[in-house]
Parts: sequence; structure tokens; C-alpha cells
Amino acid sequence: MFIDVNKLGSEPHAFDKRFRLPAAAIEGVVGVQVGEVRLRGMARRGSRGVELEARIDASITLDCSRCLNPYETLVSREFSLILVPDAVEFGVGETQLSEEDLDLFYATDGKAHLASVAAEQVFLNVPLKPVCRVDCQGLCPACGVNRNRLECACPSDALDPRLAPLLEIQKRSGDG
Repeated sequence: MFIDVNKLGSEPHAFDKRFRLPAAAIEGVVGVQVGEVRLRGMARRGSRGVELEARIDASITLDCSRCLNPYETLVSREFSLILVPDAVEFGVGETQLSEEDLDLFYATDGKAHLASVAAEQVFLNVPLKPVCRVDCQGLCPACGVNRNRLECACPSDALDPRLAPLLEIQKRSGDG
């Protein structure tokens, strides 16, 4: 489904769609799988383009950054965008964006595909460091065992070899 920016009349257009994102929308994004997406909202003609007020609810599966196990979470948020035709006014080259420009969504050929809008909103809301749960213990840096499932026999006070130069600096400064 799409919203035609050029043909939307003065009457608001309500929508409530459930769908799965096409593979092309999530291609190349490692560690994220998107389940069902529900996108609902209202589109109306505004002074800068078509104003879109919407809510997205999506089920996503992420890989935990600590233990590497996949886990499912929900993306639920309200957002607003201004749908405008292709960005021909910017031309070629670098352009500095103003804060007003950050809510623009460029509709290719004047058509804003709801799957593209949904994909953008999902990926804007994926955490930088996804963690399956707050108390996730992660993997043992020495033997690699998942500490959430098993206890390993590795000493807990083992120093990460990457921190050894910092320990030397601390010893020389007299703090250690």
C-alpha cells in the first residue's frame, strides 16, 4: 500500500495495515529480523506536504550483544513525518540539513510506500547495543561459555590482556 502525495485531496486519509516487510527492506541489516508490522495513522494535506501522523507496532528479533542469543522484542512508537515528492530541490552535492528537514520523507514518484516508512521507523528504533535482558551475563571472555546457561571454571579476576597497558600506567603513577 502507498500514499500518493500528488493525488491526496483535502480530506484526511486514515489507514490501518498489517504486513511483513519485503526482504529488500531489511537486506544487509545484520542481526535484525522483522516479524509482523502494524502501521496505523492519518495522512492529510499540509503546508509543507502530506502530514503523516502514525503509530508503528512491530515484532523484531535481535541478537543480544552480550550472549549472542536471538531474542524477540517489540518496537512500538508514535511518529510524524512530512511526505514530499522526490528531493529534486536539493540537487547534487552536499547540503546542510536544518532541523525542519529531519522529519521529511521523500516519496519516490510521489508515492510513499508504507513498507518503506515502516522499515525506516523500525531501524531508527533498533537499540545500538541490544541486550536480551538487563541481567544478561554474556559470554566468558576466556572460554566462551554462555554464563546465563553454565558456570565456567575460569578465574573471575582474570585480567583482559587488552587492559594490561593501562594497568602498567596505573602502577607507574602510584595509584595501584
